[in-house]
Amino acid sequence: MITFEGVTKRYDDGTVAVDNLNLQVPTGAITVFVGPSGCGKTTSLRMINRMIDATEGRILLDDEDVRAIDPPTLRRGIGYVIQQSGLFPHRKIVDNVATVPYLLGWDKKKARARAMELLERVGLDTKLAERYPFQLSGGQQQRVGVARALAADPPVLLMDEPFSAVDPVVRTSLQDELLRLQSELRKTIVFVTHDIDEAIKLGDTVAVFRVGGHLAQVADPATLLAEPADDFVEGFLGKDRGIRRLSFVPARGLAVRSEPAVPGWKVVLDDDRRPLGWSSGNGAADVDRLMPFGTFDLENDSLRAALDAALLAPSGCAIAVDGEGRFTGVVTRQALDEALARATGAVSDG
Repeated sequence: MITFEGVTKRYDDGTVAVDNLNLQVPTGAITVFVGPSGCGKTTSLRMINRMIDATEGRILLDDEDVRAIDPPTLRRGIGYVIQQSGLFPHRKIVDNVATVPYLLGWDKKKARARAMELLERVGLDTKLAERYPFQLSGGQQQRVGVARALAADPPVLLMDEPFSAVDPVVRTSLQDELLRLQSELRKTIVFVTHDIDEAIKLGDTVAVFRVGGHLAQVADPATLLAEPADDFVEGFLGKDRGIRRLSFVPARGLAVRSEPAVPGWKVVLDDDRRPLGWSSGNGAADVDRLMPFGTFDLENDSLRAALDAALLAPSGCAIAVDGEGRFTGVVTRQALDEALARATGAVSDG
């Protein structure tokens, strides 16, 4: 547990970066600090490992005041991932990952073995271990940064906008990888971002900061979207927060047609019953002229994912697949509309 008790950071020129912050960061969960530039979220994160010291108040790490811990000792026990990965350019990847174990006095063989294990865990080919950072892509470098932060198995992981410098496709992949790792490791993670979609996707708890270093609201993502505390939070969440709320409605209750056809359209499948695309009409399909399609996992995805799949399809219908990408059915627009109406009704009742 990380606890902020009346924490304020005031600089010599009078600027207040964080103002009387009271907040608990639960153990074994992801807490996301989100807000506009200049709201104090990064300052709050850096006060945990004493990269910045608080002016007033206390930060407790499992009931111990961080100011009572020698800063280098404190930092060696907390993983830290930053934007642009922060790797040492003159060190090989394996030695970058082994940095903290080396500092803790591990012998080289043990430290390197741990590094190789973690490269695999974050989804990297161990053949990359002997390369240098400049020889890796941005996404690969960020994975190495995560591996390095985990090398000494710290209970706490601080992540300061770690995925903001990569393209959207890589960013999504890194977010998914973090969620997979967290499901296995259950670290106490504090994650800073300015992207509300990233906050909603990753956070077990989301703390919204407003300019001036004030905490505006703390809640789980579903509650935050349903009950914004004030106009500032509502505005920051955006006008499409209703669509975002569908991410918390499971798709598994949707009515599904088992046949791969709807009036005027049919889903063309390969020999393994994986969708290839939409074909118009009822005649033989020309696989070279198939229309775009989107799919969703009926058992594991949300109603928002089903709606996205329908919006991508020329038929207006969503293709449902199983966990291996095989066709399980079609969800018509009528079925989606009925599910949306039920979800809206549940929201209203709540």
